[in-house]
Amino acid sequence: MPALGTLSRTSASQVKEGGMPHEEIYEVLYTEPAARDRDRLDPTRRASLDKAIELLARDPYTELSRTIGVGDQDREIRLTSQIVAEYMVSRGRLLLVMLRIFDDADILLPEEG
Repeated sequence: MPALGTLSRTSASQVKEGGMPHEEIYEVLYTEPAARDRDRLDPTRRASLDKAIELLARDPYTELSRTIGVGDQDREIRLTSQIVAEYMVSRGRLLLVMLRIFDDADILLPEEG
């Protein structure tokens, strides 16, 4: 089991206005390596990551994600144009295992516009 890092969100559910049924929000956890990568982001990219994670916590099985293991709980998703996440879903928790962060400055052969 990967070592856990900091806890990002602790909301388990949220009541919608007007007495509508509640929407499950998965608790978001990070492994230590994923938390380090998250914490190294500049403020703009961190804000984009946080917003994407908030959306993912509402629907970790979104059709934009794909399974990467034998079961349905190990998944991968492209959160932003420059951030891919591997995560696990279990018992109301979403564990971000790894973040792959791409930087346009690191491209060997940039695309021409």
